[in-house]
Amino acid sequence: MTHLRFALAGLALGACAFPGTAYAQLGGNIDKRLEAIASSERVQAALNSAAVVVLGRQTNANEAYVWLVLMDSPAYAMLQQSGEVNFVDSFKFLKAFIAKPEGAATRAQLIERAFKEVYGFDPSAVEQAGWDAEVRAGKAWFVTIVTKETTRLNTSPPTRAKMLMAAYQYSHGRPPVQGDLDFWMKKSERYAEVVKAERTWLYSPAGAVELVAVATRAWDVMNLDPVTDYHIKALLVKATPGKMVYQEMRQIAKGL
Repeated sequence: MTHLRFALAGLALGACAFPGTAYAQLGGNIDKRLEAIASSERVQAALNSAAVVVLGRQTNANEAYVWLVLMDSPAYAMLQQSGEVNFVDSFKFLKAFIAKPEGAATRAQLIERAFKEVYGFDPSAVEQAGWDAEVRAGKAWFVTIVTKETTRLNTSPPTRAKMLMAAYQYSHGRPPVQGDLDFWMKKSERYAEVVKAERTWLYSPAGAVELVAVATRAWDVMNLDPVTDYHIKALLVKATPGKMVYQEMRQIAKGL
């Protein structure tokens, strides 16, 4: 299991707050340590890619270390005697992990993450239970849930209208007006994509007037003092680098 040892050693080196101590504990020459680090980076990249597909997020070094140990455990026995952990290995492991009892919390989180991606709100208890059964059966994961729920979104006008309400409340702090609905109801973008597009538009020259209106709403809901140009300018100075939208602006408006 040379590659596993290299990967685990590299992850340990990357996570350790005292590299010199880690080096001394792991021993070996500098070439082996560098090889361990290079191996860990490739493994981390494979786990990250698989986690985005299966879980809807990336992983971290500490989590990757635990997963590699699990992959080599009798419950999974997924590591080959030779060869390095790749995307396919990582994908198969994560699918197996989320189907097991110990993956219950991760399973619930990925289902909620998928619904937030598509609709902007959590699944109902029935929807959560239905997808949980599919994930436990190995038939669903983040990307497949997003794909199927996006199809459902775009075949139900009332559901799409509800999604647009959530997207505009988050990005603009108001319901969509008729012009917004006329534009987006005939499109196929899901919640996260609508918010991303509105974020981009707000910080374009065409969105300047609405951006000030969004900042004003964020100020008004978080402060008792009447809003002034000074307040809006100060808020936008902080909001512009990260292209914050309404819900994000609210978090910083209180402190101005």
